[in-house]
Amino acid sequence: MTGVSRSICRLGLVLFCLPMSVVAVNLDDYQWHNRLLLLLAPDASAPAVAQARDNLERRFEEVVDRDLLVIQLFFNGQSLVGDRPITVSEAAQLRLELGIDPDEQVLVLIGKDSGVKRRAPLLTDLQEIFTQIDAMPMRRNEIRERNQTDGSVFTP
Repeated sequence: MTGVSRSICRLGLVLFCLPMSVVAVNLDDYQWHNRLLLLLAPDASAPAVAQARDNLERRFEEVVDRDLLVIQLFFNGQSLVGDRPITVSEAAQLRLELGIDPDEQVLVLIGKDSGVKRRAPLLTDLQEIFTQIDAMPMRRNEIRERNQTDGSVFTP
């Protein structure tokens, strides 16, 4: 192994061993950039959480197409913004801001305008969420602009 290869391996090992950086969360930072889909449950290991994650993974392209950022907030367990961890205190603050009780299992959709658009059971069918998003004026404009750019025809 050359000196450069050895250095790269050491750097990789050091980076692998470092704790994942924690993200500071202010929902206003996402205004006009992302729609937010918050999954809230008492415990990160709850079966409903696993099922909601599986549903989102199966429909990943549709999530991305709608500029959805998934935020997972738990009373017990690691909370995440996308795939980045957030602190327990920040998760608690967000739950407080949203008025979510520690024992609730709920899904919250926040539009690009930062308004809460839906509060529903955690296992709400994603197609209902996508249909609601696709009916939003901003989303309809996004689709119209995309159709003009690439010549495709898609109308929800």
